[in-house]
Amino acid sequence: MLSKCSLLLVIIACSAINSYAARLKVYEYPKLISGGQLGTIIFENPDPMSTMSRTQCTADKLISWVKSDVPILRIEQNGKQIFTSLGSYMSIGDSVVAVFMAPVILVPGEATLFLLNGRDASVPYKFTVPEKMQTNLRGIEGNTIKPLEPFSLVGEGFVAMTPLDNSKALEDLRQNLNFDALSKNEQQIVLSKRISTDWQRVQTANFLTIEQRGKTWEVFVEECGLTRQGVCMKFIAPGELKPGPANLTAWVRYNNAETSRSAPLAINIQ
Repeated sequence: MLSKCSLLLVIIACSAINSYAARLKVYEYPKLISGGQLGTIIFENPDPMSTMSRTQCTADKLISWVKSDVPILRIEQNGKQIFTSLGSYMSIGDSVVAVFMAPVILVPGEATLFLLNGRDASVPYKFTVPEKMQTNLRGIEGNTIKPLEPFSLVGEGFVAMTPLDNSKALEDLRQNLNFDALSKNEQQIVLSKRISTDWQRVQTANFLTIEQRGKTWEVFVEECGLTRQGVCMKFIAPGELKPGPANLTAWVRYNNAETSRSAPLAINIQ
């Protein structure tokens, strides 16, 4: 039989193992991010036996630590602590891909991120808040785009936003124009012109410009998503695109000012 001393050592050892297991490991996270931008974080799944998948274009700032069904983040900078939730969340086996919004009160300089599993904090992960926002495109999910078809653009540096609801615009077009009788291409052209004035009034949003053979189209976010590669914005390709190469450029409007523009991404139109 175990002596009292041996039993105590076993209990201490088990407690230490359980405590260590509760501290989740972060595999990937943004090393460069500005306040208001969405960041992708990949970490150890706290519950590999269950599956969770949700998408949204924002993530909530928390006043303090709160009990949550999924981990949350604590970000520290200049002696201040900010807690934030994970918005989009997708469990993939032993890992989780999730999205958070960097707190808007962050200032240029160094900061530290902790992943909280309950009250158990991960080791610290350092990142930098740059002087200016930066936006980078990783690619297109599926690698190609088809005219009039939805596509997902994966990137870094998108901002949290709420996509516009097009239902009122569609209702207006159906009442004042024989919208349903138009071809699918004509419908998209008319709807795009109608909602462009609404998008001009949006203070903070993500935009995409498509260039091909000297022509330029501006397309608007339909919804936000999440892939294994990270956060994505979903658009519908213009019907006037032709088969062949084209360039995509994403840009961000933040508080009514353009704050960043990506380098062009070369893609192929089918």
